[in-house]
Amino acid sequence: MEKRKNFTSKIKAEIVLSLLRGEDPELLSREYGVTLADINLWRDQFIESGTDGFKRNPDDSKLSAAERKIGQLQM
Repeated sequence: MEKRKNFTSKIKAEIVLSLLRGEDPELLSREYGVTLADINLWRDQFIESGTDGFKRNPDDSKLSAAERKIGQLQM
């Protein structure tokens, strides 16, 4: 029996965003070695809690500004 893989939140989000962009779920399943059930669960979790990302904490604006600056410097 194969050991279950642990995926970071970043990888899960990458998989879900690929799915939402229209990539084939079966292809994503094979590419990442994850079941279709897990991909669908992650998609549902992402959609359900995605709006929580719009809530602002006082420190969020500072963090967002820093992230934008880093993005500009990388270009």
